[in-house]
Amino acid sequence: MPESSTASGRASAFPSTSGFRVEPCALLYLLLSALFGCIFLVMNPPLWGSDEFAHFGRAYAIDHGQIVPREMPDPNGTNFGGEIPTTVNALREYAAEAVATLPEPPEPRVADPGAYAELAAQPLQAPHIEMGFVNTSSYSPIAYLPSVLGLRAAELVGASVGAALATMRLCTLIASTSLVWLGLRALSEHRFKWAVLVVALLPMTVFQASMITADAVTNALALLFSCLFAKAAFLRARLSTWESWTLCATAVALPLAKPTYVILALLLAITPAAQLSLRTPVKYLATVVGAAAFLAWTAVSAKTSAGMHLMRPGVHVSQDDQLQLVLADPIRFVGVLVNTFVQLEPDIVTGMFGTLGNTAVPIPATAVAMCLVAAVVAVGFSEPACADRPRLLVTSAGLVLSVAAIFGALYLEWTAVGHFTIDGVQGRYFLPLAVLALAVYAQLVPLRWQAAPPRSSAVPEKVVVVMVTTALALAALKYWYVLWG
Repeated sequence: MPESSTASGRASAFPSTSGFRVEPCALLYLLLSALFGCIFLVMNPPLWGSDEFAHFGRAYAIDHGQIVPREMPDPNGTNFGGEIPTTVNALREYAAEAVATLPEPPEPRVADPGAYAELAAQPLQAPHIEMGFVNTSSYSPIAYLPSVLGLRAAELVGASVGAALATMRLCTLIASTSLVWLGLRALSEHRFKWAVLVVALLPMTVFQASMITADAVTNALALLFSCLFAKAAFLRARLSTWESWTLCATAVALPLAKPTYVILALLLAITPAAQLSLRTPVKYLATVVGAAAFLAWTAVSAKTSAGMHLMRPGVHVSQDDQLQLVLADPIRFVGVLVNTFVQLEPDIVTGMFGTLGNTAVPIPATAVAMCLVAAVVAVGFSEPACADRPRLLVTSAGLVLSVAAIFGALYLEWTAVGHFTIDGVQGRYFLPLAVLALAVYAQLVPLRWQAAPPRSSAVPEKVVVVMVTTALALAALKYWYVLWG
């Protein structure tokens, strides 16, 4: 019996079960994200995620009622942070010392697994000590809600430090995976979902989803927003009622989760009204509410910038001095941008695909190549994007401005005044922009498989799945080998 085609005109390589239509792409994402997310969760030593201690500190502060940033005394200047259990601090001190004195290759980076197990077995309920985490104190509670729920559950049952950290990681993984799954479900009738799958299953995306970090929920919200916006604006498909309201909700939550992505959220205002299942004024109201919430929280958290210099000991970091330097010599700043791309571009690109943990283990180059092949194939057999010219131009400009905002924030708050490059740029910061970048690319570059038979998409789908799965497996194997040997 011939295979039935999808609404986009081609059949899926993965048939549905009788009586219940299984969306193959979304189901595959759930399985692979859960599997490899749990692998990374278990494999990574406690507090070895990128800035994981700082994110734990912010989540712990929120859990104990400290919603706004709290200034604390510091002999070196203004600092922001809060109180954490002494048992967690003991684990932090050991992990920091271990990372600072890593064994020489080919010895495993985790030199004494027993020490981590012993420290992780200590009770979470312990006396408190004040600790600074200025780099995460400016984040709103939105991105930490899953971590806070996991922490609260661990506290209620009197869990150990290790159990609490693992629970927080697991809750973050569940929340971020669920949000991205919603986006893939919304694209169930469109082949563009396979391009989204590639971004959602990049080793860096899955790794961050399995750690205690605000970036996990931020990435998931951005991917969900991008799926819904691309469906309405680039695929010209009508959003259902729940999809329309979800698009508005993510536009409000995203700039609160991480202010850098406010420009992305503002694209809600240009979403075609004809494709939304709600009254037109609602999208404008949601845009205004999101922008107002962003401005309000920015006003509350702006004071933390005064303490960012503590993250760069021995380096002169000053927003005012840096800005004055740019205004006085804009030509020199152009040179800084050029030098940044020339000197740091390899690390930035690799970091988008995966530099794992606080020891920044790069994933294998083979895995990077597989991700690139998967992305090209996925975009190649997706349906043509058909955004009108104004929306295409505004979306493209929004992506460019979002990239500029990332570079600008790091230049003002992280880079030493007068330095010849912009410091702190990491490829993972650009993951939230990747789906819309692929949507724009799909419209500008007419790379298409034009085969008409219904089964024509079966091979490309399988290629995408094999490539992303193998890339994740290679990344996990290398990370395990480097850490544990």
